[in-house]
Amino acid sequence: MRILLVNSHGADAAVGGAETYVAALARGLRARDHDVRILAAFPARQPESDDAAAPTTVLHSSDWRDDRIRLYRNRAGDMTAWPTPRLRRLLAEIAPDVVHTNNLPGITTAVWETARRQRTPVVHTLHDYYLLCPRMTLFGTPERPCCGHPTLCGARRSRLHRWSTGVSDVVGVSRYIVDQHLDAFPTARRHVIRHPALPGAVPTPAATAGLKSIGYLGSLDEIKGIGVLLDAAPELRDRGYAIHIAGNGRLRPQVEQSARAGLVEYHGSVGGAEKTGFLERSDVGIVPSLWPEPGGPPYVVLEWLAARRPVLVSDRGGLAESAAAFPGAVTFEPTRQGMVSAVEALSTAGAWQAAVEGIGAVGSPDELDRWLGEHEDVYRTATGGGDP
Repeated sequence: MRILLVNSHGADAAVGGAETYVAALARGLRARDHDVRILAAFPARQPESDDAAAPTTVLHSSDWRDDRIRLYRNRAGDMTAWPTPRLRRLLAEIAPDVVHTNNLPGITTAVWETARRQRTPVVHTLHDYYLLCPRMTLFGTPERPCCGHPTLCGARRSRLHRWSTGVSDVVGVSRYIVDQHLDAFPTARRHVIRHPALPGAVPTPAATAGLKSIGYLGSLDEIKGIGVLLDAAPELRDRGYAIHIAGNGRLRPQVEQSARAGLVEYHGSVGGAEKTGFLERSDVGIVPSLWPEPGGPPYVVLEWLAARRPVLVSDRGGLAESAAAFPGAVTFEPTRQGMVSAVEALSTAGAWQAAVEGIGAVGSPDELDRWLGEHEDVYRTATGGGDP
């Protein structure tokens, strides 16, 4: 098949999970002899390497993160979501057998109507809450999880959802996120395709000696629970636990301040050998998200498990599904006391050993094949080739 993957930041895996997903899907499908093209809204910050995921067409010349005018145009585009002549031209030129959309800021759901008018089936994967919330998180503050304006948010949802009948199949990275969008896709078939649990690129020794150090790897943002982790840091330190933090984001100054106070160790952004060393240094991972994480589980949970580390995950959104899928993941309430209690409970000999043994052999050679095959099944269904 000729498959057009549509995503705001294309296959730029440095941006986030949706881009990691698109890049892995593009490479995997091409390896299976599909003709894959990518439509992105914004240019990649880094030049494409020789092993680029797939040929990419970019709609806009600037990135909303660097261009405030582009940001305002994105927001205006959400309210209009109008099929433009340029979208019509691009889809006609690429002539895909199926359009697979992902994150849509800068593109909007107009792509669904454009494809429908050209009688091209559309599959959409839900990675966040863009279709429901202008913040894309359904999260405002810890005290008020969603504090958007009901009239404005409702008008935006109505404009974005009006083309949803052009989507034949909806894929969610968790059951939770699919259920949150039931009203948005009243006529679509629904599927859950969980991220593949792949082995770690560099195997790390199993953490069997006990829980002495806690590692956080990810964005330093309020919705990720980093503030709660910093609040709990003094008590955790006093109980003998070292806290390692790696990543970047808006709360980096607070993390650096805690590091200067001796409450945590901050490692900056890590990758490659540095990331492997960070994973080895931590006995347990922690994902204390306050927002309803879409992934069940997200990539970071799989990364900890592939490194043979148990991982504490908040009971929000799709994260709550992680423990059912992987016994090495343990849920907790993402509050200061909930975090401290979870760490103490996991530190007991029986709980620690059970968590380590529960990790099992995360990932297998068949996992990627399973994941790619499930997408091919959905494409076949969308194009009338059979029901998976």
